[in-house]
Amino acid sequence: MTLTQEHLDFEKFSRQLIGLTILKVEYSEIVYEPTNPKPYYATQFTNLDSVDFSIFLHTEKDKLVEIYWNGKFFQFGIGIKINEPSDFSGNIKWDVSTNGLWKKFIGTTISDISITWETVTKVAERSGRTESFIYPQDIKITFSNDKKIFISAAGFLDKGDKEVYGMLDNLTVTDNEQLARQLKMIN
Repeated sequence: MTLTQEHLDFEKFSRQLIGLTILKVEYSEIVYEPTNPKPYYATQFTNLDSVDFSIFLHTEKDKLVEIYWNGKFFQFGIGIKINEPSDFSGNIKWDVSTNGLWKKFIGTTISDISITWETVTKVAERSGRTESFIYPQDIKITFSNDKKIFISAAGFLDKGDKEVYGMLDNLTVTDNEQLARQLKMIN
């Protein structure tokens, strides 16, 4: 796989997260029930969440990081914004800072970030030509306490599924690398 300058620029941009200390974490979800909103991110796994839109990391340097699914490189990849308006309006935000998955990261500093690039090949409908796209499928963020969080542009097709599927407009997030591999969030 050969990364273009655009891919390398995205990796360089993502490294701006290194050195940021996390103060608060929020999930942004679609409001499925406007009259009685409730969170939908919980899954059958205690330390794995499924987020339908984005994750906001509030930091001590007045930086707001949004990790979301986006189509910059291919329709369903990972995107990162720093202090930019979100593309998603009309959603609801849930503060998950004290949840079991995130509380161990509050007050810690991001010490590393790595991106897993995937290649997808598809046949163009109009021309019939085969096209390949390289896109960011998942990221691993390492913190100053040596703990890691894994975020993948993937989701469960049905409640109770034993693995996630990529190419969905959803994020899955966990701090358990073994679980992430078992569910096929990461390779």
